[in-house]
Amino acid sequence: MRDIIGIICEYNPFHKGHKYQIDKIKEKMPDAILIGIMSGNVVQRGELSLFDRYRRASLAAKSGLDGVFEIPYPYCGSTAEIFANAGVEIASQIGCTHICFGIENSKIAELEKIAEAIDSEKFNSEIEKIINNNTNYLEAKEIALKNQGYFLPKNSNDILALEYIRAIKNKNINLKYFSFERIGAKYNDLREQEIMSASAIREYFKQREEIVSIPSYLENDYCSIINEGEYICSDLVNDFLFRFAIITPREYFDNSFDSCLEIGAIIKNSAKSSKNSSQFFEKLNSKSYTTSRIKRILIYTLVGVKSIDKKPTFSVLLYANDKCKEILKNIRKNDKFSIITKMSDSKQLDVKSKEQFNVMLRLNEIYYSFYKKPKSSTDAYVLKPIIE
Repeated sequence: MRDIIGIICEYNPFHKGHKYQIDKIKEKMPDAILIGIMSGNVVQRGELSLFDRYRRASLAAKSGLDGVFEIPYPYCGSTAEIFANAGVEIASQIGCTHICFGIENSKIAELEKIAEAIDSEKFNSEIEKIINNNTNYLEAKEIALKNQGYFLPKNSNDILALEYIRAIKNKNINLKYFSFERIGAKYNDLREQEIMSASAIREYFKQREEIVSIPSYLENDYCSIINEGEYICSDLVNDFLFRFAIITPREYFDNSFDSCLEIGAIIKNSAKSSKNSSQFFEKLNSKSYTTSRIKRILIYTLVGVKSIDKKPTFSVLLYANDKCKEILKNIRKNDKFSIITKMSDSKQLDVKSKEQFNVMLRLNEIYYSFYKKPKSSTDAYVLKPIIE
């Protein structure tokens, strides 16, 4: 049996750093099957992905992956813990033997100790005491860890790496993991350079409608996408969410998943006191709540997410080559997890899974209306994996 390496990813967009990771895995395990477990049309930071899931899967396929499976919404557009748990769950259900992830400033041994500390009884009891002193959860988490001699990682790659490790240990599944140190720009480094962060590439694209720091063999693909206008116009999204926040009753935000009365108030007050979307999103900054969390809640409210089940029970197949087809046969024998390749497959889902699927569809229905050259909502119903 071959090793199957899962890469939990977003590829928003696919760039040189991602190609470096794939190449390093192939050097380490040349006979392994490489599978991308990729976010759908919303990414973890609470934004719509620049390119849709099938486009990103296609670019990853040209870069060395043998298959791409989707982390469906709302899991892909949720907290680091939920995102990581969903990615690990899908990796386990499709038969991955390993997952590989990037890290920046941390070491795996250090992250393992932090994971153990977070999931200890001592940590949980300390958290309760600290929160009772009117400290928010994130601050309480940092204080409780510091009291045990540890510090929470600050950058996104290390935060996600920590959550992958926790998910694997807490699920008690036989899934090995390894990492490579991230090269090039750090996550929030927006400078133009040889290997840029995805954030910097998106910002550059927003200003000039040009993709930089990508493998040369993908240049024609990106040019084609841009010429066809098949990419999200962030200004359209922001303007829509601003107006949505103005007309939506506050209690809708209060009752959305991961929200609270204070966040609902922040969203409504910011919307009512702003003249445009730029002002609105500037005012969403809060000492107590991250902008990403508030953005996620805006989209939760838009599509009606009031709760999220602990784990996804299905994934949409986005891409498969002959190597991936080998493992698909075994996945389809798993009666606890479904692989969706066409709309009719959703009829086999149980009631809860259908609810998850319908939430994903609602999101995808509106996604394509934000393209530079908009498409109709019927594009959300075209489920057709790329098969080679």
